[in-house]
Amino acid sequence: MRRTISVLGILVLTVLLVASSAQGYNGGPLRNVTDLSPTCAGCHSSMQKEQLRVEPEAFAASQVVENKHYKQLDAGEGPYKDVPAADRQKLLQDVKTHDANASVTLSAPSSVRPGQEVQVTATVKGGSGVVGVFLLDTDLRFQSRPISGDGWVIVGTPKIWGPDGKEQTRWVDSRGPGLKKNLNFVLIFDMMSDIAAQKFPEGKVTWTLRAPQDPGAYTIAVAFIYGSEKASPVGRVERAGTVFPRGGPAGPSSHILFSKVHQITVR
Repeated sequence: MRRTISVLGILVLTVLLVASSAQGYNGGPLRNVTDLSPTCAGCHSSMQKEQLRVEPEAFAASQVVENKHYKQLDAGEGPYKDVPAADRQKLLQDVKTHDANASVTLSAPSSVRPGQEVQVTATVKGGSGVVGVFLLDTDLRFQSRPISGDGWVIVGTPKIWGPDGKEQTRWVDSRGPGLKKNLNFVLIFDMMSDIAAQKFPEGKVTWTLRAPQDPGAYTIAVAFIYGSEKASPVGRVERAGTVFPRGGPAGPSSHILFSKVHQITVR
């Protein structure tokens, strides 16, 4: 009997831990002030099937935004089962408008010398509060790595500008005392779209990189993660003083969009 109770206790604890870890990062992964890859964004919906080109077809189909987010919202399934139909259709229209205006671009040189220092800049548009920007070696959602995995060195602290054009240091300043701030992942704050007014904020991140020593062709890309529902008047739910997306913190309403892959030749 004691053994049965003990086993049940372990199972309950496991379920609670899994349930806790399944909650999405509403407001951004504020405690993860470190290098990251998009594998941390497991509940996000992919904006491009190309991100999933090496995945099994069934899994890839389940991750694209049309199936993972739009379909559930349209049908009132999953976290949307109790949302009135009129609100769901309004929210779906607003989310699609937001997605049509979201973008990410990468500016980088086409060739560099071994060990040369260069700057690359990501420009992102859209979001509903806090957005995340990754500097990566490729555009594969579940297999890309921080740029340092391919021999590049991030030199110094990335420069971050918010939608007001002013430099933001909140993210890099939250790095632990004495730790280097040359991060491949950053958060940009105050990126609040206004769908009704057709206003979509822009942010920018510039990294200084030191090129690999080995000659060859290298690829780099940027991933952009953003919330889509809280930019809509029917997509915001307040609980205990915190605003959540209508689909909940672990829902599919956060999206992930990749820039075009940029090739840099080291020679």
